Amino acid sequence: MIKVEFFVAEPPCAGCVDLLRTADEIAKKYAKKAQVIKHVGPCPEFEKYGLTMVPAAVFEEGRIMLMGVCPDMETLTGCFLELGVE
Repeated sequence: MIKVEFFVAEPPCAGCVDLLRTADEIAKKYAKKAQVIKHVGPCPEFEKYGLTMVPAAVFEEGRIMLMGVCPDMETLTGCFLELGVE
């Protein structure tokens, strides 16, 4: 199972709101293949991964990291493909 974590600000900016919606879509699309975790506001994991801005998405404990932009579904699907999940 792929672990994917989404990080957004509190209160969320427009990009963060979009990322939360996309996270829900990912959770549905990859229900049996992914563990989706949403972090809203400051959290220890933000520093653990060395993130510097939100919105952000982290796959598999940092194997793939996206930050500063709200990735679209196509980009996130590409991340899953890169990790061998269709």
